[in-house]
Amino acid sequence: MNAVSTLAVHLNEVLVGYLTHYPDEKTQFVIDEGYLDLGQDRPILSLSLARPNDEASTRALLLDSRHKLASVKAPPFFSNLLPEGGLRRTIAQRLKVHEDREFLLLRALGRDLPGAVITSPAEVQVNSRGKTTTQPASGPAGTDLLHELKFSLAGMQMKFSMLRQGERLTLAGEQVLGNYLVKPPSRDFEALPLVEAATMQVAQAAGIEVPEIRLVPASQIDGLPDLQAFDTGEPFYAIRRFDRPESTTGEARIHIEDFAQVFNLRPQQKYGQVNHEMIGRTLLRYAGGLADLQEMARRMVFNVLMGNGDAHIKNWSLIYRDPTRPRLAPAYDLVPTVAYMSRETSLALNMAGVKRFADITLDSFAAFLTRVGIADQVLDSVMAEVRHAGQQVLQGWRDRFHAVQVPQRLIQRIETHQAGLPLVATLGG
Repeated sequence: MNAVSTLAVHLNEVLVGYLTHYPDEKTQFVIDEGYLDLGQDRPILSLSLARPNDEASTRALLLDSRHKLASVKAPPFFSNLLPEGGLRRTIAQRLKVHEDREFLLLRALGRDLPGAVITSPAEVQVNSRGKTTTQPASGPAGTDLLHELKFSLAGMQMKFSMLRQGERLTLAGEQVLGNYLVKPPSRDFEALPLVEAATMQVAQAAGIEVPEIRLVPASQIDGLPDLQAFDTGEPFYAIRRFDRPESTTGEARIHIEDFAQVFNLRPQQKYGQVNHEMIGRTLLRYAGGLADLQEMARRMVFNVLMGNGDAHIKNWSLIYRDPTRPRLAPAYDLVPTVAYMSRETSLALNMAGVKRFADITLDSFAAFLTRVGIADQVLDSVMAEVRHAGQQVLQGWRDRFHAVQVPQRLIQRIETHQAGLPLVATLGG
């Protein structure tokens, strides 16, 4: 790109600021003065730019230039809105751009990004000092080309944003948002849709908040390009988008962000930079407090028992049902990775100084909660939640995996994993 190009960044109808790409390949995000002037009523774009109920700190973060300027790629918050891996390469190839040219990807995908963020060509040009001048808007190149590729919710796995109509799922039209994410069967991981569906059922039975999920035969999928390439005889996995309203009649999108965005990290930094305590402290102080921390603890014991070694920071998210205060978002991408990876021995993130599944005990959970800063008088009640969730997982997971016909060899790998866990013996499994 040899000219300055600008995208307006909205949260639903609220203008937040401008993302501008310059000929020297720098991309800068500048907050709009009108957004600043909204005060404590402004919807939060990111917890990295806000401190609920602390307007002075929030304004300082909004005006701080750090993390708002990047070379070639977009600043971290925006980079995390985009798909990763092969999914990104596919989109970049369709657009005939390099996959690191994130500004161009945001311009093309701006109408169906995760959460309530909308990026669209702006009628202003923003310079490095935040000054604006009027310029004609140019259309989002590539949108028509990408109509058949309704990708959304950043991540590695191939997925499509689709609209449920009765029992069928179809690619949404240009002006209608998808309300389900649909993942086709994998040619690399056997029975992955069945495993994901069963895993989410186990999580729900353990008291974990999960979206509605469905297993959908290929015959009920409409509009996907090259459907035959995905048809392995297994069903497709469909999960309700919790960042979209129940109705498709123009209700506001529901904003979300993952913890890579919260901590201003890039997608490739999703392992190793953050531990469970940092997420827990954020929930306790700025989100749903004790209730969110209890939900987090349920998911953590679930991940240990089921062998989910991929709960990195992009698989933990906040949801803004109240635009001015986040809560922990429903669980997603729960997969017992031990069923597929023989060397999977650890959680994705440290907790209380340990990661290996075999080293984690109930004492590890108590230490985690203490490090987060939970009050002594409620520690016992949260630990009771941990024990109850763990017992529910151990009591019911096999039946649910058998019910959806997960192959026995995958079930046996999870059993082998659990046999090596001291936590299982403590919980009476």
